[in-house]
Amino acid sequence: MRDNPKHSLLAQADVGLSYAVCYLLGGFKHMALWLLGLIAILYYSHLVFEYGEGLADVSQYEWAFMLLALLLAWRHCRYARHLGYGFWHGLARGLTAQGVLFTAGMTAIGLGALLTWVVAQSPDFQATADALDDGDMAFKAYEILGLTFVLLALYLGAPTRSRNASRRMPVTETTRPEPSISSTPDKKVAL
Repeated sequence: MRDNPKHSLLAQADVGLSYAVCYLLGGFKHMALWLLGLIAILYYSHLVFEYGEGLADVSQYEWAFMLLALLLAWRHCRYARHLGYGFWHGLARGLTAQGVLFTAGMTAIGLGALLTWVVAQSPDFQATADALDDGDMAFKAYEILGLTFVLLALYLGAPTRSRNASRRMPVTETTRPEPSISSTPDKKVAL
């Protein structure tokens, strides 16, 4: 096996700088996802109580959302405790899942709004839209889609394996048989 030659001082500085930048960008990515997750939780809790009238303005699907969110949060906490995650690691895992799915949900909602705008440019659609006043219906559909993404993030964010478990696949050593000089290649030669 070829030995790794010693790098020059400039190459070592280059490798160290790229490692430091990748480390900082990875930390920035995690912080951004955590903040997006926190924003998602705050946004959707505000969306459920949008009129400020307490439980009086909560619709049926919002009641279902709150019940399912409570059950999934309990599931997340139970799995995190059972699998050895601390409070901060469990919270970070949940917020990361919320941030990823909040980004996916906002992308889906944005693409849906763009498609609706493109379709709305046709004259036939304008008369139908005015008759149905579907602006409110479209907002409710987007709200239900967003709440579904929150529930999906709560479900997927729960830990599934122990924090102490090895993240790498176990390496199995394969032994290569030594070539033999015997006339029968199927049998091993005893030395």
